[in-house]
Amino acid sequence: MILSDTDECPQCGHTFYQRRGTDAQPTSPQVRRGTTEVRVGCPHCGEMVRAGLVRCWNCNGFMKEEIAARYADLTTNPQKIIYSMIPLEERTDYLPARVATASDDSDGFTLADDVLADSAPGGGFALPAATTNAPVADLSSSPDRPQSTTPRGKGVIADALEAEASLADKAAASGDKSATAAEKAAEGASAKSGGGGTDDLFSIAMQEQRDDRRRRSERLAERAKRQMLLPCKCGAWVRVTDEMAGKVVRCRQCRQPVQVPEIRRRVTEKKEESTAPKLDVTWVNDVWFHVLTPTSVVLKPGSAAAQHTEADIAITDTGVHIIAFESGEKKKKSLLGFGSSDRKQDRTAHRKQVRDEIAAKGSLSGLTGCDVRSISVDDVRSLKLVQPIVKVQESMFAGVPIFGEGRIAVFLPIAREQGQQAYCSCTISGWRLLAARLKELFSLELPTAENGVPEAEKSDTYSCFVNQSKVESIRNLVYYQQDPGFELELSGFRCTACGAVVSEEGRKKNKLGGANGSGIAKAKCPKCSGKMGEDKLFRLKKSPEKPAAE
Repeated sequence: MILSDTDECPQCGHTFYQRRGTDAQPTSPQVRRGTTEVRVGCPHCGEMVRAGLVRCWNCNGFMKEEIAARYADLTTNPQKIIYSMIPLEERTDYLPARVATASDDSDGFTLADDVLADSAPGGGFALPAATTNAPVADLSSSPDRPQSTTPRGKGVIADALEAEASLADKAAASGDKSATAAEKAAEGASAKSGGGGTDDLFSIAMQEQRDDRRRRSERLAERAKRQMLLPCKCGAWVRVTDEMAGKVVRCRQCRQPVQVPEIRRRVTEKKEESTAPKLDVTWVNDVWFHVLTPTSVVLKPGSAAAQHTEADIAITDTGVHIIAFESGEKKKKSLLGFGSSDRKQDRTAHRKQVRDEIAAKGSLSGLTGCDVRSISVDDVRSLKLVQPIVKVQESMFAGVPIFGEGRIAVFLPIAREQGQQAYCSCTISGWRLLAARLKELFSLELPTAENGVPEAEKSDTYSCFVNQSKVESIRNLVYYQQDPGFELELSGFRCTACGAVVSEEGRKKNKLGGANGSGIAKAKCPKCSGKMGEDKLFRLKKSPEKPAAE
């Protein structure tokens, strides 16, 4: 009889566990029998056991009373659980009450002030200027005009619009202001309807009509400012605009050509404005800015990826500047999922606004809607690579990619409060641009190549065992999968059992894993009859363009 934790037999010296037996070399049975061994009797069953054992191998009883008493104390009196009240402001097990606002039903879509007015009929139509004072024929009482058969109570809006149009035309012909005529027509129509603006549709229609008349009068007034009258030999006057200067027009009365004289424009001298000095900036876009407490980080891949702020890195001669954009309220996504695209457009517009401000000011101070953290030239040497790190003992996070697979993270020497530290992580294309500028401006090189970050795209070439074609597979695939600037293409599959490679064309030809390859993981390998697995091979189809310094 032996215990479960015994390394070797006490009688013959046979080793039960090779792992433990390597430390203590087994002895031969002859030597074992010749040596003297101290044995004591079990206080419970009387069996002779080796001295120093905690329990008897025969009855499993404790050899010492103090050990038995301590074990009984631990089993009968477990550690008590202490409950404490969490303050109300620190509770996170419920969601706060949501107050409905007027903008909840808009889905982030807002009409401009002039959209309804521009969509009114005749919004972009302008009447030509009258050349003669010809009388206007009144067709309202013509016997050929069909009479309206609409009842009196149902044609209030139509009658009001017609009355307003007639009053506005008469006012324009007599030289009065169209806005006054439109207001009088609106008042008359409101009085006629009897509601005084109570009908919403009627109010909207009248407001559109007033806005249309106002814009038309403004266009006519602007056009009248640019018109002039030229005398003709026949005594008539020809109305022309400044755009016809130097051209020849015809008189409408005698049809003779009239030369429009040249118009000298007054030239205003522009004062030379003081231009801001140009700033040579290299931008690294779409960088994640992290503020973490190292003692509270969960060592799990991607655990710190969600705790980031979108930022851009501006590299100048004065140092490295982290421009973190303020995270506004997330817009509610519609049923078609347009929230992310709207947010991306807002970020692009905000980025353009910030860069326009930098170009105008010539500095990175006082930017709108963003937080600027600067690292001086002296502190740039304190930048440190934290991900990836091949040697686990030298890694700050035990070699775990907490910032996400395929991302390069750097410690930033930015002073934070309460033990927090600042980091930034970026994709491989952004890191290559950042590393090149750090080396060029500050002679700083971080050991990324020694830790597995590819400096250039390298691929392996395999032979397909189905059709003997060449299958290209890019190395370090995870870095290119996480970078949206690279475009990858599926080139083939590799069997996880035997390592045989089949191209995508060969798989389609033999219908391995189905027509679209969805069942490739459970498909049998034609070479070893084992399961293929999901080891996909990709080749590089498109690389991101190299950005230039702005």
